[in-house]
Amino acid sequence: MSWYIEAGPDSDVIISSRVRLARNLSRYPFPHRMDIQQARQAAEEIVQAFYLDDAERKRHYLLVDLDTLSREDGLALAEKRLISEDLASAGQNHKAIISRDETVSIMINEEDHIRIQSMQAGLRLEQAYEAAAQAALVLEQTLSLAYSDKYGFLTACPTNTGTGMRASVMAHLLALTMTGKIKNTIDGLIKLGFTVRGHYGEHSKSQGNLFQISNQLTLGISEEDLINDLKRMLQQLIEQERDIRREVYRRQPIVLEDKIMRAFGVLKSARLISNEEAAGLLSDLRLGLALGLLSGLQETDINRLYAAIGPASIQKAHGQAMSSEERDQARAKVIRGLLEHT
Repeated sequence: MSWYIEAGPDSDVIISSRVRLARNLSRYPFPHRMDIQQARQAAEEIVQAFYLDDAERKRHYLLVDLDTLSREDGLALAEKRLISEDLASAGQNHKAIISRDETVSIMINEEDHIRIQSMQAGLRLEQAYEAAAQAALVLEQTLSLAYSDKYGFLTACPTNTGTGMRASVMAHLLALTMTGKIKNTIDGLIKLGFTVRGHYGEHSKSQGNLFQISNQLTLGISEEDLINDLKRMLQQLIEQERDIRREVYRRQPIVLEDKIMRAFGVLKSARLISNEEAAGLLSDLRLGLALGLLSGLQETDINRLYAAIGPASIQKAHGQAMSSEERDQARAKVIRGLLEHT
């Protein structure tokens, strides 16, 4: 089972954990300054350094050339958060090395020459960091990386310089959103030095009440301290979201039950449904599961649905480009099929 289907620790609030490490080769300009030949050479060096002659690594990691994929195939990978939307866009020698269990991916020639990311279900930041660090160590053994004894790892964006690490989680904050407390919560997180973004990261908006929360500081602090600071904040956020969920249900049990059951009914019956509407209704189902109001449905069922209904994923599954209405019809059919036995 892929990580994005699994349920993990505290996954009623924290859907997933991600650690990303940015690295650059010392003898090339940053990707936005490279010409085509430099981009090709850099990509070849990175791929060769990772695989070497390791037969087991070649079996467990798949090399993907984004420049040869269709736009739908590339965006389908982005919808699963295996790569960024920027890497999925047309570029110069955009490549990715993705583990077959899809927990680790190495993006090549994105904003930095190398972006290693590791994903885990639930609140598992330490495990995500360990896997990303192991992949980084493989590359560091043979590649000359851009590093300063004073500043640490040098990156295309100065805000990543230092550890080059971004630790983040995807948090489901429906109760905070429903009660109008989400703005103050986000403002408070920003003041504490954290970044809050939408589901697909930078420049994206929240969808399905999912928010990406990450560290902002990368300079002058260790990876361990960054993760510990983030976890301490998250424990408070988790308890706050859970407390509000219970309080809302205590005050308006019938209203909340009606909201959840209506969501379930629409998802099981709809013939046309947009991605945005489906995400909102699945958010209601997550709340129902967390409050113990739904039987016959598992968190993994919701995760499986979410992974299958993105616009690119729908088109990839059908092997063709589709109009908006065709996607909405296909999405509704996929959802009905997956919920058929619940």
